[in-house]
Order: sequence, then structure tokens, then C-alpha cells
Amino acid sequence: MYSSKSVDEAALFRQMQPYVLTTQRQELNGFPRPDPYNKDKAIINSKNISQSRSNSSVRLASDKRICDRCSAIYQIDYRGMPLGGDCSYHWGRSYQRRGYKTPYTCCNRDSNSAGCTVNKWHISENLDNLRGFVRTVEKPQPADGNCGIYALDCEMCYTTEGGEALRVTVVSSDCKTVYDTLIKPINPVLDYNTRFSGITENDLTNCNTTMKDVQTFLLDTFSDKTILIGHSLDGDLRALRLIHDTVIDTSVVFPHSQGLPFKRALKTLCQEYLHKTIQIDGGGHNCVEDAKSCMELMIWKINH
Repeated sequence: MYSSKSVDEAALFRQMQPYVLTTQRQELNGFPRPDPYNKDKAIINSKNISQSRSNSSVRLASDKRICDRCSAIYQIDYRGMPLGGDCSYHWGRSYQRRGYKTPYTCCNRDSNSAGCTVNKWHISENLDNLRGFVRTVEKPQPADGNCGIYALDCEMCYTTEGGEALRVTVVSSDCKTVYDTLIKPINPVLDYNTRFSGITENDLTNCNTTMKDVQTFLLDTFSDKTILIGHSLDGDLRALRLIHDTVIDTSVVFPHSQGLPFKRALKTLCQEYLHKTIQIDGGGHNCVEDAKSCMELMIWKINH
């Protein structure tokens, strides 16, 4: 397993700079950017976020959404509750391989087969709901120029208003956890995404930490020049309602051979470069493990 001990953070901060995404690359990869006309609102280029959304050029009415799982267009009521039938989908993936698509990893069925899993509701991240964002601000720069390096990961659920963060973890450059908390959803939850998040409704029974609490901590801890590292970090920042200028995305640093919207899995990158296996307990992703792995991948990249 790779070790990141004895890190000179000031030197590492300088070495990380070439991997920081430009504003243009942030926009290309779906990172939230500030709306020049509304302080608490973001602008997002959704073209490369989801294949289901990028394949649809349909301009939807305000009471219609595209399901992130089955790509169906469905209707919602005034509360955001989906109307109509169940969602039939594959929770695994089918990969493009030299002219053909592999069977789905969840059930080994053909790429054109009907879904192997049925959910009561259609769900959507709902990229039309872009209010409630905060932005990191400029702060006095330390004498050594090191504004801090952190890796961040969060798990998300689906609510009537779209995706919301359920848990967030922040680790330092020496892979120590500096923040790890569950988050109480703002809106009614349609799906806790437990297969991947590992979080159930019962886990949140005594949770009183709100999104505003989390945003306050992040704004207090980071400046606009603090380096934030993550895998497909755009999704984490959207879920956290956070706009940040200085980001490194391991899915961009270690790109897929076919380019966007395809991305290599964090698990695959860890096996190939760090020679370690993550996400093996079957209980969903572990935010701490994933955040540490992103930091370790970038330190590996610097050293090699």
C-alpha cells in the first residue's frame, strides 16, 4: 500500500499547481461556477456529467425531469414527487469496448436488456435547482505560499429537489481526517442510494448537522486558493452547494482513454497505481477511504 507520510506540504502545494483545473476545464467537467447575476446561484455545464442527460436535447417543461438511472422523462407534482410508474434500471455499468458494449456488471446481461432492478421512484440530480450555493473567499496568504491541500469526498442521496449530500469527509495532505459528518437532508428523500452510499435512513435518526453547518465549516477551513482534491469532484461540490476555484480532479489527471463523458473508476486507479483495493466490503463507498485514496493518487503522481 502507498504511504504519504513525511509530506512537505509547502513543496507539495507548489508541485500540485500544474494539475489545478483551469476555469475552462472546470466548466467542461461540470463544476459549479458562479452566476454573475445571482450570488447564491451556480451555473453548470451538464454536457459531460451524465450520458443520459447529454444524449437528450429535449427542452423539458418545469414539471418534467430525466431519470438519472433509466433515462425516462417523467413528471413531478408541485412537491417534486415523481408521478407515474416504477423505474427499471441497471445499477452496474456497461462499457464500450472497440465497437461493442460489454454486459452490465450488475447482472451480466446484454447491454440492450431491460433493467435488472426496480425502484419505486424515478430520480434526478435536477441540475435546474442551482440555488443555495456558497463560494470560498480570498484570505491572507501564508508566508510560505501554502494555502492548504485537502481531499474531499461525499455521499449523496436523491430527494424531491434533486441530489443532496448525506455525508462529507475532508482529509489533510498527510491523510488524516479533519472533518467527517453525516448531513440531515433538506428535502424529502426518495432514495438513500444505500448500495453506493452505505447510508440508511436509520443512520440519520439522530443527525442534526445541516448543510449550512457544513458550508460554514468549509468556508472557515478553506480559502479560494486552498487545493481541493477529489474523484469526479464536480459531483461532490454540486451536492455540497460549494463553488471553489482551486480544484484537482483525479478523474481528469488520470483520464479515460475515450475521453469525456467516460471516466475511470477510483477503484481501478487505486489498483493500478497504488496497488491497493478499495470498496470491497459490499456496504457502499467509504468517504474516508475514498478521500485518502485521492490524496495518495496525487502524491503518487507528483513522485512519479
